[in-house]
Amino acid sequence: MLRIVVAGGDTRDVWLCQMLRARGYDVCTWGIRAGSIPPFDPSHDIPPRLLIGPMTGITDDGRLQAAEEDITLSDQFLQQMGRGSLLAAGLIGNRLARRCRDLGIGVIQYRLTPSFMWLNAVPTAEGAIQAAIGRSGRTLFARPIGVIGLGRVGLILSDRLSRYGAQPIIFDRSGEKRAMARALGYPAYAIGDLPRPAIDGVFNTAPAPVLDTSWFDEAGPRWIIDLASIPGGLVPELRTSAVVPDRYEQILSIPGKVAPIRAAEIVFETLLLALEEEWHDGTPVGSAGWRRNGGLPL
Repeated sequence: MLRIVVAGGDTRDVWLCQMLRARGYDVCTWGIRAGSIPPFDPSHDIPPRLLIGPMTGITDDGRLQAAEEDITLSDQFLQQMGRGSLLAAGLIGNRLARRCRDLGIGVIQYRLTPSFMWLNAVPTAEGAIQAAIGRSGRTLFARPIGVIGLGRVGLILSDRLSRYGAQPIIFDRSGEKRAMARALGYPAYAIGDLPRPAIDGVFNTAPAPVLDTSWFDEAGPRWIIDLASIPGGLVPELRTSAVVPDRYEQILSIPGKVAPIRAAEIVFETLLLALEEEWHDGTPVGSAGWRRNGGLPL
């Protein structure tokens, strides 16, 4: 039976453990607790064929975040996993990923997988709207709401806002993205355009320092919710500014917080999609444990 270890993570990973066990897999946890699922002991237990790390990722030196203990995947541990095994996480450090490939270990990074990014954009957008309603104290109906960045999350978020009856206004550096926004019926402006139209609040999805002092002046939005990954969209000089705390909030890992069951389903679906596809990186991963198309038999 395929042994799977889920190491570190948040509530979504607890649900993922339950889903995997319900499908009959030999599942252990490492650094988290998931009900009656047994803990993994690297000093005594058989190494897993599939190790699933947290959405926050695994560093170049093998470190990952876990609530119960500090976890480091040593080179010896990776060698024990063996050729044809698989390491999956939100992100995996480049040096570690290269070492895995040298050892014949497959690598999946959810946050670089288009299927995951599209699926994960939905609970991110819905959770962001929930946070905005709670922060503003009013509904978003008929309110002008800014969305910085028209990537996957920005696109889904704008769609959901319009369905709520809000009035999305798009800000993007790209002329093509602004044209796309207008084609979809949204007003669109360059991020640096001044003066800006009146907006009640702003969602930032751009992973760049775009939130400067102009967004925090007296005529600016009442609230700014930053969905960009660390370090976020706030310019460095404003991180200690007195004008920021009352109006700015960075929210990370929304799906795992507001919709952990669906977030776990998305991780599982991403694993299935990735394992169905051929590996195209030119690295041989031949092993009896791999299917003809390069996938572990999930």
